[in-house]
Amino acid sequence: MSRQVLGLVIVVSTGLLGLQGLALACTCAQPASVQEGLQQADAVFAGLVERFELKGSGRVATFRVHRVWKGPKSSRLQVITGGGDGDCGYHFIVGMEYLVFARRGASDTLQTSICSRTKQASGEAIDDLKALGPGTPITGRHDH
Repeated sequence: MSRQVLGLVIVVSTGLLGLQGLALACTCAQPASVQEGLQQADAVFAGLVERFELKGSGRVATFRVHRVWKGPKSSRLQVITGGGDGDCGYHFIVGMEYLVFARRGASDTLQTSICSRTKQASGEAIDDLKALGPGTPITGRHDH
């Protein structure tokens, strides 16, 4: 009898832990098209991640910007994203190039998440880059 009770306790506990994990899951719908993503974003650019560091409860990615379709025409931009654990944060990899769709946040900071069309430029974003067209090339002298 005690084995059955213990088994039931384990099953119920495991199920409750699973439900807790579901509550933390990120749910979102990506913009239906590149043009819709461009319209919704405050900044759209392609750049190389130079740093990706923890800051408060989120993370900050510092980009060396190569091309801009919308937003600031600066050679360096910082973008805030979630820290993980179901907050829809995008996990950038230092040294990789990305196509970033970002929105202005609370203190006029750029923010992105896995809910945007942000993608690695070398693979997933090839069709998006074609749809966006040439954009504006950025060199180091455009910092503002």
